[in-house]
Amino acid sequence: MTSTVGPSPTGEPRGFQCARRSSSGSRDSRRSCSRWASWSRALADEVIVRDDQIDHSYVEVEQEILRTLALQAPVAKDLRLVAGVLHINSHIERMGDLCVNMAKFVRITKDYPPVPEIQSTLVEMGGHAQRMVAAAMTCFARRDLDLAERLPILDQPLDRLNAEVFRQIERAASDDRALEWASRMVLVARYLERIGDHSVDIGEQVVFIVTGEVKELVPSKAVRAGVEDS
Repeated sequence: MTSTVGPSPTGEPRGFQCARRSSSGSRDSRRSCSRWASWSRALADEVIVRDDQIDHSYVEVEQEILRTLALQAPVAKDLRLVAGVLHINSHIERMGDLCVNMAKFVRITKDYPPVPEIQSTLVEMGGHAQRMVAAAMTCFARRDLDLAERLPILDQPLDRLNAEVFRQIERAASDDRALEWASRMVLVARYLERIGDHSVDIGEQVVFIVTGEVKELVPSKAVRAGVEDS
């Protein structure tokens, strides 16, 4: 079957151009996760500035998708690719927004003493979130169904650590000044956990692109498939 997703003015197939631009936005999200772990005001400012690049890429991909639909009328697997990229693009943009929200928390809590155990947990979550985004985009680039099935398992540490932050905040409740900082970190933990969820959602879009099947990836299915966390 001849692809209906024809070349763009640059000579690159439109579907692949959309995918490339979407992947570029994901790299900025991964950088943002790693910068969050440094707790640096200067790097927090950089995250906020770099989000403009993610937003710009988001708009470019949306426009390219609309041109592809209007000019090429893709069908079958090409239409699945365009539809999948549309959703993946949205997930990447939302992850960028979550990183900006976290960077703003670094700014507004700079005068409050952090609780070391909570800070350590959030740094660990940032590392997991960064790896989740990288795995999701590798899954997309390779159209890797096996990796898509792994993503819910890889996401489980984020869910566990998110719950642990709540327990750590309870232990910090006796210190009013520490509690002021800790209470704001509830949302930071939630944002990091949501980045993991968005990564799993990208895996679900890969499944749709490759197979045409719309389904929810859940840990129990990955476990049944004999997938282990690594």
